Amino acid sequence: MDFEQIPGSWAVPGSYTEIREVAAPGTLVGMPLRCVLVGQISGGTGVANTVYSSLTAAQAVALFGAGSAVAQSVAAFLKEEPTLTIDAVGVAPADGSVAASASLKFEGTATSGGTMAAILGGYRVAFTVTSGMTAAEAAQAFVAACNSSAANATVNYLKAETGLSATLGSDGVTVTVQSWEKGAFTGQYDVRVSSASYDQVDGLSLAVTPMAGGAGLPDVTPALQALGGTWYTDLILLLNDQPNITAAQVEAKSRENAMKAQDMRVWVGFSGTQSQILALTQAFSTAEEIVLIAEQAPRWSPWIAAAVAGAEGAQALNSDPSRQLQGVVLTGLAGLGPDAGDQFTPIQRNVLLHGGCTTLKFNRDGTVSFERVVTTRQVNPTSGLALDGPWNVMIPAINARVRYEWNAYYAENYQRAKLADVGSSLENVPGVVTVRTLKASWVAQCLLYQAQGWIDDVATLGPQAVFERDSLDRNRVNSTLPIKPMGSLIVLANILQSQV
Repeated sequence: MDFEQIPGSWAVPGSYTEIREVAAPGTLVGMPLRCVLVGQISGGTGVANTVYSSLTAAQAVALFGAGSAVAQSVAAFLKEEPTLTIDAVGVAPADGSVAASASLKFEGTATSGGTMAAILGGYRVAFTVTSGMTAAEAAQAFVAACNSSAANATVNYLKAETGLSATLGSDGVTVTVQSWEKGAFTGQYDVRVSSASYDQVDGLSLAVTPMAGGAGLPDVTPALQALGGTWYTDLILLLNDQPNITAAQVEAKSRENAMKAQDMRVWVGFSGTQSQILALTQAFSTAEEIVLIAEQAPRWSPWIAAAVAGAEGAQALNSDPSRQLQGVVLTGLAGLGPDAGDQFTPIQRNVLLHGGCTTLKFNRDGTVSFERVVTTRQVNPTSGLALDGPWNVMIPAINARVRYEWNAYYAENYQRAKLADVGSSLENVPGVVTVRTLKASWVAQCLLYQAQGWIDDVATLGPQAVFERDSLDRNRVNSTLPIKPMGSLIVLANILQSQV
């Protein structure tokens, strides 16, 4: 026995007992869960390329600025999963960055009273219209509603919620909506007139020119480098241009290396047409680290979609890496989905899934949920040919979880072990291990993983594992460990035989 507290030479009679905390037989360690937001820092007291840990929504506002994409995303993440913590790091805006803007032009004269509203960055701004109100008066009322603040406070609701501001143009009927942050990503705000019947007023109309003109692509590489050696299981990337997604994917790939074993998913939001989405995913056809949440003309901002999906996905995959996410509700996106005419058809969603894009389900009550969560991988990692089907996010999640649990089991049981040859007289002595012992342990652990529903067919694959003592280094064992990730019931194909 290897005692730590009881001296081997102790001669005084009595019973002496060390207390050690060990895992109960048949239990697993449990994988850590830690999330980080990576975006742009445009204001507040924060410093670029500095990681701020365990943020509250109020702290994010103070550090990154009210209404900034980071502050919005931190608030959305924490509202979606209040039990999780979130870190954040921002990179400075690119030199010469420009903010995007949109315009809303009022025309006509109201022939009846009612309410008009516009949706700005997913935030509904409504104002009262009286009969006879002119376009100029309506424009003034709209700007006043945009700039409204809490009683006895200086908080501008629109800016705090979205980072947008509204100003009346010189013609008196055109309102300019602009982001206070600068960069190409600001052009992805959704600005539209409310299509609800109760927001229409006879005689008065409102025409929208969408957000445009944003310019400037910061490089998130310094922010990624600031993460250092901290293991983040999930990274929520708020900047969705191809160069920055590539930088995040390269970082995640390097962490997946066997010498680090800090597997990390990257969640990204995007708004675009089907062809634009597929063009983006094609650039990452060999990457299984990226989960892209993309829709056509949603009311939400892409960074909000990434934060909400990342929060739900991180929690669900940590709880059970093999369970599909279909039906998981994305509460923070409720009521903010695309109009029915902009939603992708089943045929389009099938194409998107095969193209590496996650799809969502929009219910009649406005709620939004995952339909199928896949990675952007479209190429078979072994053959280099196109995949037969979408590469579910559960596949890399299961692989990462099994690797973590096996490494943890080794550290707990064998990190001080001696290594003997099979058949040695010491083979069954405590503190001594052989390749036969290791294989038996691997199969036993696989049975635990199978009992959790992570992997399948252990009876066949377990015995196929190979453990060999290195021929040149007697302190090393080389192994090959085959596993089969658990499948999911995603498609149920039926033949209904109607007997006549």
